[in-house]
Amino acid sequence: MTTEELHEASRSHYTVASRTTRRDLFNLRDDKRVELCDGAQGRAHHWTIGGKSLQLELTPTDAITLTAIFHHADRFGFKSSVEQLGVLRTYAEARIRAHAKRDLVGEGRITTNTRFTVLQPGAHVPAHLTLIQEALLGDRSLKVVYRPRDNLEAICTYRLQPLALSWQDSNIYLSALVVSEQWSDGRDPHGTFPRGKYSSNGPGKTCALMLHRMLEVTDDWLQVDQPPGYRVDDLQVQKDLITVHSDKPIGLALRLMPNLLNRLRENPLDPGQQLAEHDIGWLLQCQILDTQGLRLFLLSNAAEIEVLAPAYLRDHVRETLRAAVAMYDNHTVEP
Repeated sequence: MTTEELHEASRSHYTVASRTTRRDLFNLRDDKRVELCDGAQGRAHHWTIGGKSLQLELTPTDAITLTAIFHHADRFGFKSSVEQLGVLRTYAEARIRAHAKRDLVGEGRITTNTRFTVLQPGAHVPAHLTLIQEALLGDRSLKVVYRPRDNLEAICTYRLQPLALSWQDSNIYLSALVVSEQWSDGRDPHGTFPRGKYSSNGPGKTCALMLHRMLEVTDDWLQVDQPPGYRVDDLQVQKDLITVHSDKPIGLALRLMPNLLNRLRENPLDPGQQLAEHDIGWLLQCQILDTQGLRLFLLSNAAEIEVLAPAYLRDHVRETLRAAVAMYDNHTVEP
């Protein structure tokens, strides 16, 4: 095909100038992906696919790694996605069986685990995820009928531009730019009802929505520009996806008991952590964001950690523990 023919064929998928198509073709030629044919007529360049077709074959060791990834995904919120990749999973397991002296798959010798209790994933409609993925691929807008988490009697219809998907804590979250919203039964959060987490922050703003709270998902006709400079790792986007309590890293100082000291030596809390012996015991210091994950870590290891700084975080841990002790002291439940 000529450059002009390739450019016209690509216009249904991408809107670029013809000189961009020409530049990309020459870059692909340099990478051996396409070839410039002999016998060009006039000034027109003719192109053909270069090199060999892609042939993928997993090594046995790579098949073990992929099988472990599938096992991990199956248990930690990706079950429906793993089922869609059943052919690839079967192929990886077959590669292992063909080269192993034992049935490593059948005997459950390739596995993953966690010390933490894993909640069951929220039940979502698989077709909703497919529509969102297709909208991301095509840069299309969506209409989503949604039940917000902290406004339980309300239903809201969002017209939005999907921006990113995040799989976390057994659930799937959509980061999106809300164009408009329509609330049911007068439960608009501009009144006395809260917006809460995992609902819209209002039109013109990004937000995070839980897939299992989506009641309907349909394509929309809106042409929506991406938010300028949007990045999923931007702090404001992360504040929607996960709870972040600080706008920048805090100076964290912890006193550690021996058991946790040993663990954090081998598995650092942060790449920049510093451990030093102190007259009050071992001291850990680092710069780290104050997130929900950090607070859950501190509370779940409360008998092995004393928060020394910052003062507000020390107060938070102390007051949370006091509330927990008071609850156990004030209520007696027969087994």
